[in-house]
Amino acid sequence: MFWTSKRVYMDNTATTRTRKEVIGEIKKYFDSEYANPSSIHESGLIARGSVEMARERIAGVLNCDSAEIVFTASGSESNNMAIIGAARANRERGRHVITSKIEHSSVIKAFDALEREGFEVTRVGVDACGRVDIKELESAIRPDTILVSIHYVNNEIGTVQDIEKIISLVKSKGALFHADAVQALPYFKIDLQALNADFMSFSGHKLYAPKGVGMLFIRNGSAIEPIIHGGGQEMGLRSGTENVAYIVGLSRAVVLNNREKDEYCAKLLVMRSRLIDGVLKRIEECALTGDDKRRAPNHASFVIKGVSGRMLVKRLSQRGFDVSSGSACSSPKNTPSHVLEACGVDKDYLYGNLRVTLGRYNEAGDIGRFIDALAETVRSMRENKVDYENETIFMSQKEFREKLAAGENMQILDVRHIKYPRVSIPGSIYIPVWMLDYRIKTLRRDVMTVVVCFQGDIVSPQVHQTLIKKGFSKVKVLKGGIFSYAGFDR
Repeated sequence: MFWTSKRVYMDNTATTRTRKEVIGEIKKYFDSEYANPSSIHESGLIARGSVEMARERIAGVLNCDSAEIVFTASGSESNNMAIIGAARANRERGRHVITSKIEHSSVIKAFDALEREGFEVTRVGVDACGRVDIKELESAIRPDTILVSIHYVNNEIGTVQDIEKIISLVKSKGALFHADAVQALPYFKIDLQALNADFMSFSGHKLYAPKGVGMLFIRNGSAIEPIIHGGGQEMGLRSGTENVAYIVGLSRAVVLNNREKDEYCAKLLVMRSRLIDGVLKRIEECALTGDDKRRAPNHASFVIKGVSGRMLVKRLSQRGFDVSSGSACSSPKNTPSHVLEACGVDKDYLYGNLRVTLGRYNEAGDIGRFIDALAETVRSMRENKVDYENETIFMSQKEFREKLAAGENMQILDVRHIKYPRVSIPGSIYIPVWMLDYRIKTLRRDVMTVVVCFQGDIVSPQVHQTLIKKGFSKVKVLKGGIFSYAGFDR
């Protein structure tokens, strides 16, 4: 069956699977302990207690005061809150701020926003390995510099900055310091009191907690303005009803990660070393990016001459391996990575970037199979030039109805489970989901094929990928499926 093929997920810097211990922890907050933590009745107090106990557990792991932890919805929100909030709160002291050229897009765009508000932004460079130029940073700090933001670990190339040295320098000059530590917490012990940063951002879904929850460390006494206004939750710094379930899940993930970190990272290092050695031996005109020694233990990133990294990701996915080409936030774009450009990567290699990041559910056997698949895929792509193609796989209901009205030649596949209501689109081909493999050989491959499932949530993209692998030239997925087409959502 098309949905039972084993997929090997090797994109753990983009996100991680929520671990079962965390899922078990948060379930009760959806069906029984669902109250608003700002309510003063008994159920509300239970919810409030859950939030505050989670805050205390996290503070214990990070060695800080629990009042210094503010919960957010993501690492991106934490970065924006720290950068924009701190700059605005301290603008009477100066309007000069500093960051690096290889930050995450949420940091880059936060500084762009400050620039539009009249702040002066200095963006310091890095060396070929992605390490921040300390001398350039030192010379960039001025008496009116109020904030410096440098990431702890780079998400695209895995380089670990000399964060202690950078913080010490910035603090000695009297400026505030923020670190995007989203990629650091899963792999490094973080002692916030010892580090002495003023602000540090974290995200849950990088360490097996759910997406949609993050946190920001704000050192006691650090001036910061809220950027989200409303009911004054999170000590008046981040309005909006707290996501109790995910906050509890985050705290569970942080504690488990801290307890298992040494063993976890040791396992990752063994697999990562084998991966890097194998890729560099098998693939000609391929180079490792980032620092070969100071890098996250799960992280391997390469540039490969003569291939499109983004098309390489698509081809590897068809072989059952989920990897990425640079940051997940920018992967749909066919533009050179700003990180690789800042590192001075040769233009012949610039578009061939590949990121492979391992996690707790990867196995030693995955490495050899992946290297074989990569070598064969690169060879095939070099022999048969493949241009980058990023046309969306999804079709809106409006576009679909317009094509139907115009009588366009489309092959409409109605693929669904038998339990769903039989409301059909005129001219569609009904295929029970379990018969897809058998029926594929009867379908046309040379016309646009529109996959229509009942709701289209999971099955549609799976069918799309199956058809692409089988040589169908143009396949689209109808958003909302029959559910929206027949008006069940109204």
